[in-house]
Amino acid sequence: MKAAIWNVDVNGTAHEVRLEWTYWGGQRDVYVDGTVVQGDTSPLRWSSTQPVDVAGKQVAVITRPRKVNKAAFDVVLQVDGQELAPTGDAGDDGADAPPA
Repeated sequence: MKAAIWNVDVNGTAHEVRLEWTYWGGQRDVYVDGTVVQGDTSPLRWSSTQPVDVAGKQVAVITRPRKVNKAAFDVVLQVDGQELAPTGDAGDDGADAPPA
């Protein structure tokens, strides 16, 4: 299982958003401050957008393929229309942050 972590500030309070996901199994579990807030499994899923609430603020965890012929994905957190790269534990096996 791959993981991506974002540390975001909402109204002056720090929150951790974590995505745990699988490439072939299509599992996408989103945690906010250690509590699972959304879990979904769709085998062979290539992309997903999962809206979640972080202390009253709507954000979205997005996974999308980087290349069709390679198991490489961009994983971002969309906040206020901006896509943020993971701030930790993105791994090196396909859950890479988007290129800077």
